[in-house]
Amino acid sequence: MASVVVGLFAGAIAGALVAGFFAALFLVALAVMLLRGIRGMDAGRRAYLFTFGWANWV
Repeated sequence: MASVVVGLFAGAIAGALVAGFFAALFLVALAVMLLRGIRGMDAGRRAYLFTFGWANWV
């Protein structure tokens, strides 16, 4: 959603950069969860909540 809004107001390249940032943040969070020993869907759920869960508070 954020990348669409940025893309509309700032241009397609800026929107793609925002989307790439969130994808990279999710992958880093997933790697941290796996390194901590959390496996399977639980690791994915926790990484998702870390990356995108803050949107519930906006």
